[in-house]
Amino acid sequence: MLAGVAAYAVAIVLALFRIEYPDWELWPIEPVIVLASSFVGWTQIKKFNELASSYTLTAHEIGIIQNRIGEIDNEEDFSEFVNDAEQAFSREHTQWVARQQAQ
Repeated sequence: MLAGVAAYAVAIVLALFRIEYPDWELWPIEPVIVLASSFVGWTQIKKFNELASSYTLTAHEIGIIQNRIGEIDNEEDFSEFVNDAEQAFSREHTQWVARQQAQ
């Protein structure tokens, strides 16, 4: 992320120098902007992959819990089922809150 910000800063400085020195023909502004965008894109891909892994795990846990619903025969089994379901959603919610605070 810091590399992307630095590359954008370099691009801005180059653009300002281009205004000051319009006769110079070689200005690598576009390649620097592409580099900066690549850094930002890479950061976003990493975040997406982390999120996809987390949601895949939660979906798997929910699938397991969903398959257990037919096994409920009494109030104690139902209570355990509800507790397991709440824990699965609570873990994902806790991870989501942690990701929001980290940003």
